[in-house]
Amino acid sequence: MELREKEEEVIPFKKVNIVLMVFLTILTIGIYTAYWFINRKNTLDSFSKKNYIPSKWWYAFLIYLSISFVYTFLGGFLFSGFGLAILDSIDTIITFYFVGLLYYSVFRLKEMIEAQAKEANIKSWLLVLFNLWYIQYKINSLNELRRDPREEDSYA
Repeated sequence: MELREKEEEVIPFKKVNIVLMVFLTILTIGIYTAYWFINRKNTLDSFSKKNYIPSKWWYAFLIYLSISFVYTFLGGFLFSGFGLAILDSIDTIITFYFVGLLYYSVFRLKEMIEAQAKEANIKSWLLVLFNLWYIQYKINSLNELRRDPREEDSYA
């Protein structure tokens, strides 16, 4: 019974270095954000179904962001000025949808984490500014707070 209580206390996400997350997100022009949600799909599904995060949309945006990444570097060689203008306008529209999905997902994730861990105290204004990076920071700190002190002795 004690083991089951311990499993329920821990937030089941991997610990990730925040600096590495920021670097990968900037380097990949947002592709890492979609990868983060897709990679944690099973963990997200294990939480309550009430706070649903649409993983199918994250697959679609992963494909879109990958194509957009290639287009950013090769678009000038493949398209005329008119073609670039059309693709840029489509890119702008889809980017707004991506940002909407990002904020929807991180706020649903905030609700899930706060329901699981009462001491989470995730601030909405920091979530708006730093979205996924702030969520991962809170996950890392909650898992550090809840780690069993006997585990630290076994590493020494």
